[in-house]
Parts: sequence; C-alpha cells; structure tokens
Amino acid sequence: MIKRKSSPARARQRGAASTLAAIWIVVAVAALGAIDVGNYFFARRSLQSVVDLAASAGPQVADAACTRATSAASGSASLNNFSASAQGNSMTVSCGRWDPTMYAAPDYYGMNGAPVNAVKVVATRTVQPFFIGPTQTVSATAVARATNIGAFTIGTTLATIGPGPINGLLNALLGTNLNLSLVGYQGLANTRVKIGDLVTAAGVGTVDQLLATQLTAAQIAKLMLTALQTTTVANAQLSTAIGAMQTIVNANIPGNQSIALGKTASSPGLLQVALANTQSALDATISPLDALFVTAEIAQAGKAAVNVAGGLNLLGISAALQVQVIQPPVLAVGEAGKDASGNWRTMASTAQVRAYLNVSVATIPLGAILGGSNSALLNLPLYVDVGAGQAWLTSTSCQGAPAARTSTIGVISGLANVCVGNLPTNTLAPYSCSSPATLLNAGVLTVTMAANVSASVPKSAAASLTFNGVVGDSDDYQSTSVTPGATLANGLQTLSSSLSQQGGLVITSSIGLLQPVLNLVSPLVLNALLPVLSTILAGLDQVLVPVLQLLGAQVGVSTIHDLSLTCGQSQLAY
Repeated sequence: MIKRKSSPARARQRGAASTLAAIWIVVAVAALGAIDVGNYFFARRSLQSVVDLAASAGPQVADAACTRATSAASGSASLNNFSASAQGNSMTVSCGRWDPTMYAAPDYYGMNGAPVNAVKVVATRTVQPFFIGPTQTVSATAVARATNIGAFTIGTTLATIGPGPINGLLNALLGTNLNLSLVGYQGLANTRVKIGDLVTAAGVGTVDQLLATQLTAAQIAKLMLTALQTTTVANAQLSTAIGAMQTIVNANIPGNQSIALGKTASSPGLLQVALANTQSALDATISPLDALFVTAEIAQAGKAAVNVAGGLNLLGISAALQVQVIQPPVLAVGEAGKDASGNWRTMASTAQVRAYLNVSVATIPLGAILGGSNSALLNLPLYVDVGAGQAWLTSTSCQGAPAARTSTIGVISGLANVCVGNLPTNTLAPYSCSSPATLLNAGVLTVTMAANVSASVPKSAAASLTFNGVVGDSDDYQSTSVTPGATLANGLQTLSSSLSQQGGLVITSSIGLLQPVLNLVSPLVLNALLPVLSTILAGLDQVLVPVLQLLGAQVGVSTIHDLSLTCGQSQLAY
C-alpha cells in the first residue's frame, strides 16, 4: 500500500479552519456576553424608569411622617411591575428636603430639612444572565420635589376707603395727578398676574433674570399693564384692572430712579422670592395694586416727607398731612417653614413710616373767657412714628380641592409712638417730641402741650391666621384681633385723657403781670379747649389709619392680604 504524503497546502487549510473555529467561538462568546451586558443595561434603564415614576408620585403628599408618600411610591412601583418583596429586589422611600442652598450635589437632598418638599426612592433588582457570567445587582435612585408657594403682603382692604385718600397718596408718592375711581382700584386689588407673566412681559427667560432687572416706576407700571393684558389667570375684573392700569401708565410717572424687581439683603425691591429654585415661582400670583404701592414707596424711601392731599376730611376741619417712608414694605413669595439657621424662609414686612398731621380749627371763644369778641386759631401738631410689623409663612397644605388647602401665616404688629409736638423743619433728621407744641397763641396767652404715648404690641403677642387656597374669596383679607391699648385709636384716646391731667396743658402769658390772672382763669381755658381737642383726637383715627394702611403700616392690628397658594407639581430633581 502506497502512503500519500500530505501536501503543505492541506496542512495549512486544516490550521486555518482551526483558527477560524476558535475565532467564531470567541465571537459567539462575545456576542452572548454582549447580550447579557445589554440585558443588564436594559434592566438598569427599566428600573430607573420605575424609580422615577415612584419618586414623582410622592412629593405632593409628602410630610414628616412620610406614610402617604411611601404608599404612593410603592403603589406606583407595583403598577410598573416592580415588587420590593420579590427575591433579590428592594426599595426604600424617604421624605426630606431638596435645597441646593443646604445640601451638596448631585441630588441636593437631605432628610433633616424643613419643610419637607421631596421624596427620594432607591431600588435594587437582581438580574440573572441569559447565557454566561455571574448574577448582577442593578440599582437606581431618583429624587422628586414639589414646591408649595405662598404669596402675601401686609395691607388693607379697600372696601371702607374712598378713592380720595388713595389718589392723594399715590399722587404724593409718584408725582402724578391721578383721579381713579374706587372701582378701578378694587379691580387692581382683586386681579392677579403670575410671576411668569412678568417674566414674559419683561422679555427675560428666567425668574432670576426678572429679579435682577431694574426699572423706573413708570416702566414697572407698563410692565404690570403688559402682564395684565397677556395673563392666563382667570380674573373676573380683568378689564377693569387693565383700564385702571392704563390710566396710571398714561399719567406719565416722572423720575428716572432705578428700582430693582428683586429684593436683596442690602437693597429694597418689589419682590422677595424665598425659594431654593426661584423658577418654581413662575405660577405664583401677585396683585398689581400691591405691586404699585410697594413700587411707589421704594421710590420715596429715605426722602423728605411729602404732602398728602385729597380726600382728607376730619369732621370738616382742615388737616394737613405729610408722610415719610423710612423703609418700604415687602411683598413675599416663597416656601413655608424655617431655614437651616432657624429663620423664617418667607417673610413680609410693613412699611416703617412717619406721619406728620397738623390740625387747625378756629372755634376757641377766648373772648368769653378773657373779655372781648376774639377767637383764636387752635393748632394740634401730631407726630406718629410707626415701626415695621412682620408676617411669615408658617406652613402650607395642598391636599384636596383648593377650598381645603391652607396657608398659615404668623404675624406681629408694628410698634408706634404718638406724640404732640411742633413739626420738624427738616424731616430727614431724627425727630422726637421733646419740645412742647404751641397749640394756641392769642398774644396775651399761649397754650402749649407736650405729650408722648406709645401704642405698642409686645413681641409675645404674635398671632396666627389661616387662609384657604381659593383666590378672590372673602378670606383673602384677614386681620389679627385688636390688642387692648395697642391700636392707634387707643393711643389717641390716651392722649385725650392726658389733656385733663395735671401738666397736660401749660398756659403762659407774654406779660408777666397777667400770669397770676391766667392762673385763675386757666380752668376756664382748659374747659374750652378740652372738648375741641378730644373731638379732634377721636376723629384722627379715621384719617390716619386708612392712609397708614395704604402704605402697609398698621398699629396694633395687622391685616394680611393672602395673594395666592400655588401647589407645586412633582418634578424630578435627580
């Protein structure tokens, strides 16, 4: 038998086949491995979707107990075919706070912050390989937040205030000649625009850019008009408000002072937005009238007192009023609760105001007392210094329909000092009633008075008011109960009673020889003066209180104007 020798070519073919087989085996293993890797990746993506939806289900019902948020997150996961009780699976749900100012990246989440506004979900799932490789555990994390935002200011309802004082005050502060009706002002007070409307009207992209914008008072009025004309908020009195704001714009408010739309720690501004993410304020709403008054007061803050004319009627008696804004009020938008430093996150404040009122009346029949037929002009110069009150958003609840939702606001009223004394020649300088005021100067006799009464509220007298989530109903304005001895009216009554006390009024004469005679007739002079002065003081509350309240300054009793409660929509934060 003859053996054939293998040719080198055939040997090479067998070697090539072996190599190809090995390569195909490697390719097959790699392909199978790639399939398993893809399976792991798909399982991770699928689990992330489950966790995202589970986290998003919780923030609107999140609270410190976290029971409802946990139930909502677990229910969502179950609907998406994930069971935490299945072998190899796990899921934890926690409620806390999302806040970039308090916590580090990437999730900006912590469990010790208040108020609770976020839910964090962490889940794991065991994934078996299809072909090769070990069992893998995939995990996913998601943080979702929902920010509830309250907006409010300290002001007054216009129901009992005529248009005269409003026009007079705005004209004095803005340098205009407005003559709007009360209906127009009420339309502005009862209408709302969104912060987002202002962003659009200003031609900027974000709330932060809006807050950084600086405009004149005239430009802010135009901004409000544009926001009213384009707002998506349903307002029953929108056309009335647009007409009133158009009239204000047409008044051509003078001045080129730049006013910041956002308040900072160092400078006043129209809005104070107390949110970790200011963009969350887009749907919060404010009142154009409140914004107009805050703008006017910022424009006048720190300047000399201005004369307020129009609509001031004190029982038919001439009354000249000057007001000076020391510190403008604050319109607040933000979250409830306290920050990490223990300070309230969202606070509004009243204005710090000085008011000078000089009442003149020529009804003192001195002739009947001293002989003759002359009467003398009585002047009663009053000085009122009203300190700032404060209000803060304590808590919000967004469960249920708007009527069931609530905002709870704490408030402390401002302090006031009321005194009789000559008005200062320089209203920019610090002022006190240390020098007696000349009430009456009849030549032969002079009547002076120095009285100082504090109408204050102790810091322990903080009150709490609760508002529902319906905008435009009767509970938008609420007042704290009157604290005895703390209102301006009671302060004026105390002044009145002090007139009859020893040393309340001092009667002197420029002729020394007549002093003994005046000492004898002084009781008669006092009897002639006291009824007139008491009547004036009793009526002053009707003049001063409405004007001070329009400025956002109140004494003893504070009226909170709840502008809106915007319940946040759940948003993924991480």
